[in-house]
Amino acid sequence: MALRRIALMGVALGVSLAVAPAVRAQMLGAPVLQNAFTNRGFTVGADFGAGDGARTYGGAMAWSPVNLKFQLSVGVGYLDQSNESGTATYGARLMVPVLNHRSAFGVSPFVGMGGANFSGINDWQIPLGITGGYRRAIGTAGRGISAYVSPFYTWARVRSHGATDTHGLFRVSAGVDAAVLPSVGVTIGFETGAKAGEGEPGATGSIFGLGVSYALHHARQQ
Repeated sequence: MALRRIALMGVALGVSLAVAPAVRAQMLGAPVLQNAFTNRGFTVGADFGAGDGARTYGGAMAWSPVNLKFQLSVGVGYLDQSNESGTATYGARLMVPVLNHRSAFGVSPFVGMGGANFSGINDWQIPLGITGGYRRAIGTAGRGISAYVSPFYTWARVRSHGATDTHGLFRVSAGVDAAVLPSVGVTIGFETGAKAGEGEPGATGSIFGLGVSYALHHARQQ
């Protein structure tokens, strides 16, 4: 069974550079897209993922403290697979920036966890990786753009009728986040890499994702 991860899209606006990284939680069904930047307070997002015979529709929320030392994201969604009935999916992700939040360059390790249940089949995936990104302000109206690449390793587990199967894959994703307004961001991204074999848990193809996000912290400041 080929199950995937969801990325939650969000907005990360630096103190001096306005950019829109995504709010991401680790739901199954969409690419693992993780920007290297974050923003203070809460960000909410809506997401869509498609590929390899599945589609995911989800929503998520992310939060970062004032010091921007980490970002925690959680989300829920609906996973629709062509060879299975649809089901709920859920997940969470933690990312930790390691460079100064004012820098145009960012590096952040991240880890996530996502799951879903299909007619007694329990599926879990845990990605662990690091992302590198670059951001640039556009004008002085709070707009900006950010691009990033994220290599990661995913451990997948499927438990069905008492039997458990696990498998690991090295994958890579790339995305672009854009702040079209000071509080509104859009994301587009793509994931590819190693594929699970017949009957193995994990992604068996490439995955495309789209998202829209709204940064509540910046909305209150306007």
